[in-house]
Amino acid sequence: MLLLIAFLLLTWSAYGLDYKKEARIDLLAKTPPEYRAAAPHFAASELCTVRNDAGGELMGVSHWLLGNELYKSYQNPGLSCDGPYPFTVEEIYMVLWFDYATTIYVSVDVESADVTNPGCPFPGDLLSLSSTYEVVIPGGGLYQVAVPLDSPAVVDEPYFVGFYFADDVDTLSGASPVTDQVPVPCVSYNIWDAEIGFVDLYDTGFPSFPQFPGRLLLYSSGIPGGFGGEEPEPSVTIIKPNYNEIVVEDIIIWAAETSGSNIIDYVKFDYRTDNGAWTEIGLDEDGSRAMRNGIDPSVPGDGFTMPWDYSGLTEGNYWLKATVYDTLGRSSVDSIPVSIDPTPPVPFCVNPAKTDTICLPETLEITTADEDVSLVKFESKAAAMDYEIPVVTLDQSPFGAHYCGPVTGAIAIRYWFDQGNIYCMREGAQYITIDTVAARLADNMLTDENNGTYDDLFYYGLQQYILTHGNELRLNAYRNPDYHDFRTLLQERELILILGLSGEPGLYLVGAGVAGLEDDQERYAIKVSDPLTGSIMDVYLRNTGGGAEVYYDGSWHNLDLIITVAGYTHTVTRDFIGADNNVSGGWTTEWNTYDIFQDSLYFMTATVTDAEGRSDMKTSMSLHRCQSVSDPGDFNDDGTVNVGDALYLIEYIYKDGPEPVGGPGRADANCDDNIDLNDIIFIIKYVLAEGDAPCY
Repeated sequence: MLLLIAFLLLTWSAYGLDYKKEARIDLLAKTPPEYRAAAPHFAASELCTVRNDAGGELMGVSHWLLGNELYKSYQNPGLSCDGPYPFTVEEIYMVLWFDYATTIYVSVDVESADVTNPGCPFPGDLLSLSSTYEVVIPGGGLYQVAVPLDSPAVVDEPYFVGFYFADDVDTLSGASPVTDQVPVPCVSYNIWDAEIGFVDLYDTGFPSFPQFPGRLLLYSSGIPGGFGGEEPEPSVTIIKPNYNEIVVEDIIIWAAETSGSNIIDYVKFDYRTDNGAWTEIGLDEDGSRAMRNGIDPSVPGDGFTMPWDYSGLTEGNYWLKATVYDTLGRSSVDSIPVSIDPTPPVPFCVNPAKTDTICLPETLEITTADEDVSLVKFESKAAAMDYEIPVVTLDQSPFGAHYCGPVTGAIAIRYWFDQGNIYCMREGAQYITIDTVAARLADNMLTDENNGTYDDLFYYGLQQYILTHGNELRLNAYRNPDYHDFRTLLQERELILILGLSGEPGLYLVGAGVAGLEDDQERYAIKVSDPLTGSIMDVYLRNTGGGAEVYYDGSWHNLDLIITVAGYTHTVTRDFIGADNNVSGGWTTEWNTYDIFQDSLYFMTATVTDAEGRSDMKTSMSLHRCQSVSDPGDFNDDGTVNVGDALYLIEYIYKDGPEPVGGPGRADANCDDNIDLNDIIFIIKYVLAEGDAPCY
């Protein structure tokens, strides 16, 4: 059981233990707490509140709360709700006292009650949890902080709720847990160190502060009685865009229905300004989505999605809302804040276009619709023709024939663990195996329940895993990508790519590399980590009208989706070419360098930043190939290859003389991708009829 919550905890220092030992009790003023919601939450019907405190006088326990710790409270819906079971837990509350304004970062969870000792219930297995929220406390006083679960928890018996402080709490704020004045064993717990484990606040074990003055004001609310027969209450989460995302391109809102209900009717999407009324964007009554399990055929499907045309709105902050309804009229809501710019700083590459052949010098040029651009930066990155990343292999068969989703997710997690993101495979003080990662993902993705993995639940389940395992990684999704997208994301952006293929069968693969360029059949050779065989496979990718296909196991499969996994702190190294901060003459810079070679591949990335600090980048991939009319070795283009060309090369390499006619890359006479003394020796040997012909 501890392993399920240990990922939340950091081992405390001696200072933390000493701090708690100095705790004291304060009688609080009789004022109702001010309500602070971590996120907007809309109940489908009237909620029933479940709490075990006695009310009356309230006590604050000061000099106790430091942060990075979890509080638990026993809940029995049968004491306050008529016909409670099955009971659907939706929201959790904790009453706190503050002396001064501060900001806290919190999340909540629901766990079963372990009644191995019938007289003393204890926190058990994790049932549901929330995202981490920032809550601003505006000043001193008593506050009731409300946090909704990401997915409601349905229980048939008493349970525990948890309230987690996800970061250090400012001790100068006087943040204090609040209790009643009736101390009772086995109902209020606190854990701050995985090695110490849960501490019953009825008996803290500290001689200087042996007992809390009462039960924590930590409670929950939900819907009693089920109301839906065997079908669960609907539950919805907006998975794209991200919470607080700065949107700079076209947006498709993507919502995941996470309850597993089979009677979902439709999802409605709305938007509003910070304080405005909701405006409907549209309804999606067809939530068809791709199921991929490596066994059965799969057809493309986007799930519950809605494009949002915000071009007519003013720049600023907005809220997006998704409401899911089932056929019984029950509903669930999720909402997130975003920031938009109707004329965003999105670059469009004019020269070079995304797969042009170039010959330096070149004038690089982009356009953008943004009217207040402050800077356009141009950078390059050399791209090896053959490129492979060290992704591991993992065979899905020991887990189950339909496990390609969780297994590809685990391969992606393992890659970033190997790059130093250790918390993505760590729970508390314990590191976990890749097999355990796959099992955790299968639970999150409802893989066993669905005999495979749906795209929206794949994304949601992986996102939830990341949030509860260090939050060091970031996800994104690209629909109907082509080869340029694949190679740019893998090689230029240095991301892990999970490929969603439809066809027979539908499956997920992990991108592992590229080899060369297009062959004579308009195919591109790529490498993938294949969960069905547990091996690295060489396959082909080809572009189609508006997308791409992958040749796998004897047939072409449509590449519906690429989900990228990025290390949050990972940076890509590029070479600076130039910058432009004046639109006069267009957004351009000159690319003229000697360090670029014939028949070599390069990425050129343009990053546009506007006056508000918003930015976006686009990348083109170009082959540097100069078509020279001169004979190989005729660097001065006088029609003959002689000692004059050797002298010309000496002047260019050592005396800053003119570059060879046709481009500086021609100076690489011996084709070793270096321009140096060896090229001079090579051309002299050729002139004296003692060597091979120059390359260019």
